[in-house]
Order: sequence, then structure tokens, then C-alpha cells
Amino acid sequence: MKPNELKDKTLPELLKVSDDGFAITTAEPWVKHKIDLVRQYLHAFVTALASQVDEVIFVDLFARNGLCCLGARKDIFPGIPLMVLQQNLPISKYVLCESDEDQARVLKIRTNKYFKEKNIVLLTGKQEELIDKIKMYVSQPRKDHKVATICVADAFGLEPGFETIRQLNDYDFTFLIPFTFHLGRKIDHRFYLKREKEKLEHLLGGDLGNDLSEKSIGSNSVFYKQLIQKWERKVEGLGMNTAVSNHKLDSGLMEMPTYGMCLFAKKYSAKAIQLDALAGSNIQFALFNQN
Repeated sequence: MKPNELKDKTLPELLKVSDDGFAITTAEPWVKHKIDLVRQYLHAFVTALASQVDEVIFVDLFARNGLCCLGARKDIFPGIPLMVLQQNLPISKYVLCESDEDQARVLKIRTNKYFKEKNIVLLTGKQEELIDKIKMYVSQPRKDHKVATICVADAFGLEPGFETIRQLNDYDFTFLIPFTFHLGRKIDHRFYLKREKEKLEHLLGGDLGNDLSEKSIGSNSVFYKQLIQKWERKVEGLGMNTAVSNHKLDSGLMEMPTYGMCLFAKKYSAKAIQLDALAGSNIQFALFNQN
């Protein structure tokens, strides 16, 4: 991959898509900003690695149908997979995963219509069950061929589980995860600590410990903050470094003032990529960890 392939730093306008009659994911207005943030992080990641690797691969663990809308099929805009596919970036392969067969079928129709020239692999099934297939389609780094893989996991739920991150980390995946899930007055921290304890343990890969208990947590905001911090520590235990940026949130499904955009990386500096993504400037220091 040559650095001059990325001379133009201008982010392209998102594809305007008319209603094609197939399924569209209804979204809240803040989702548009989240998708744009993913775009900024993606550009920062690829730009930073342009002169250091031979190939960049994109993986989406929760691709859905590819389109979102505000209200009753109004203001249609690309979801993360279609947004990424239209970027002017030297990505060699796009691996899109979706657990729902109907959503996956619609996504396939749309990618075939708009992006026939792209190298797209569409996998159907739960992300935990697709690990081996994902690894099969992602090129393994060799001495004479360096590969960087950016994996987006936007589940709007307590995903991906720690075991999924651990297995894909063996292939040096870098993870970008908007950490959002239902959290408000009805579905609150007590609900998760009581009824969804197994999902929390699945996310964290083990026992919750004393710092995540009803006695130690008295509000949704404290629960959210503690959960992210514990998640970071677990991921750091895999040898990854982390960077979390906080962004405004106006949602009827997640009644929090901000949400975290989590970047986990093993071979590269997550904070350096984050800095470039949010500041829009060139990265000024080394991306490869020296440890």
C-alpha cells in the first residue's frame, strides 16, 4: 500500500439512497453522528498504516441491512457497512457479518447493486459462531506481507463477548466499538445486575466481582462508567491498549448524557489513532508499540 494513495484527506459525501422497498433500520438522530465518528476513526486508522502494511481489511461483526432511516422510512442514510464501502480508502477486503438471515439477504442485494467492484465477503450467523470463518477470510500476516484489520462491532447491546475479542486478538485485530445498549428508567442498572448478569459475565469473560454489584452501584451513570473501566482492564489483560472517547447522546433508548467510542489495539497505539480521528490532524508519533 502506497502513502500517495491517501493524499486526498477529504471525506467523501455519503451515498444518497432512495427507498428500495427492502428492510431499513429505524434509528435515532444521534446515530448519524455515530456513523460519522466511525468514518473518522476508519480514515485515521488506514491513513496511519498506509506506509507500514501491505494490506488493510475491514470486518463488521453486526452489519444489519446496510441502511438506516429517521422516522417512517424518511431521511434514509447508509449504515456502517455501506458507509465504509463508499469511502475512498485502499481496503482490500470487506468481511460483513449478520446473524439475521433476512437482514443479511437485504444487505447482499444492496452490496451487489452498489458495490459489485468491491471484494466483499458476507457471512450469516452469530458472531461467536463465525470466528473460524472470519479467520479463514482474513489474510494472516507474514514476514513479507503485513496485514492490518479493523473490526467494527456496533451491536447496540452487551457485545461482543470477551471470548470473541480474545480469539480475534490472536490475529491482531484492532476493534472499534460504540458501547451502547438499552439503559434508562425501565431497563436500568438493577435490571442488568439481576436479570442480565450472565450477559454481563459474557461481555467481561468472567465473574463481575465486588465493583459491579447492586450494593456498590447506585445509578445508571456509575454502572456505565464502571462497566467500561472493567471492560478496558480485561482487554488490556490480553496485551491490547485502549482509548475511549466520549460523545453526546440524545436517545430515548439509552438515557445517558454521553456514550463511549472504544478503540482496542494490540500492535498500534489506540490513543494515537483516536487523536487523529478526533482532531483531523496527521499522527505525529509512532503507532507501533515498543513494548
